[in-house]
Amino acid sequence: MSRPTPRARAAAFALGTALLAGLTGCDWPDVSMSPGIAAEAAAAEAADETAEPSSDAADETAADEVAVQDAVPAAATPSESARPAGDLDAGSLTRALPAGDRTVVVDYWTADQATTWTAAGDKTVQLSAHVEGGDGETEVLVTRFAATTDDGTARVLAAEDRGEFALMPPFSYTTALTLTDATPTATSLTLTVQFDLLVETEPGSSRYFRQTVLDTLELPLLQEDPS
Repeated sequence: MSRPTPRARAAAFALGTALLAGLTGCDWPDVSMSPGIAAEAAAAEAADETAEPSSDAADETAADEVAVQDAVPAAATPSESARPAGDLDAGSLTRALPAGDRTVVVDYWTADQATTWTAAGDKTVQLSAHVEGGDGETEVLVTRFAATTDDGTARVLAAEDRGEFALMPPFSYTTALTLTDATPTATSLTLTVQFDLLVETEPGSSRYFRQTVLDTLELPLLQEDPS
């Protein structure tokens, strides 16, 4: 067998170098996971994130619901929401009623809880009246006192007093009224009081003229639960 010539050896060496360089510059494909499996894994991860919100988001949603509930006021019962304010809700009331050059001052009060009054049952109202103003010497008498109630259906005379009672200082006219049952469907009572006065024309004359003084109180009633 003949030995290769120097030219042949050089050609073989050059060919080997070229082949080695080509193999070194190539990248091997990634075979760690097939394309189909990778896509399925990504889709499953996205579905989990959508179906399960973060704990922070859940906490914020719960806090918003609590805030909305706190902002909504509690609904009043029908009887409470329908009842308007009454003249004796505070327990007492003072009225100043003009009577010529004088004023008849009437103080009303009750020991009951007026805000709980209903059509059924007695309701007690007390009053005291006196005169202010004038010359202080002219005689003023109450010759008739009357109190009536009106519930929109029935009108009742609650009290009547006929006599001659001194009303000038330091005297006053005081009485107590018992308001009996009203019509079951009534929503309020109107209490009207009337003072018929005799006023002396001049001190010591024993001659009088008549004055009538009226006043009205509104007393709302709670509606009773039919059950």
